[in-house]
Amino acid sequence: MRRTVALATVATALAGSLAGFGGQAMAVSNGTAPRVSQASSQAAGCVTVVRWYNKRFNRMVEVKNSCARTACFSVTVAARRDPDFSIGKNKKESFAYGGVAWTKGSGIKNKAC
Repeated sequence: MRRTVALATVATALAGSLAGFGGQAMAVSNGTAPRVSQASSQAAGCVTVVRWYNKRFNRMVEVKNSCARTACFSVTVAARRDPDFSIGKNKKESFAYGGVAWTKGSGIKNKAC
């Protein structure tokens, strides 16, 4: 019984490794390079920071979208999960990204929506 289980385990592992190599060979022989999506490349420079400020008990960031489409971005905050936002086309808008106890944001990352 143990020998049967051991042989089945070895056969499964061997088949899995061969299938993995087959997929890699297929990817190499295909010859197509991965392409960056058009949406993510367009998002690269759409949103820029105008100013950082405090309003009452919130940390705020004012951003400007210079693209003719809705853009998404996240605010980089140290030791915290970065909050995500979206802004309409050709707009300047303020967003609250945390309370005054939060650390100040250090920048934004443009993202594809």
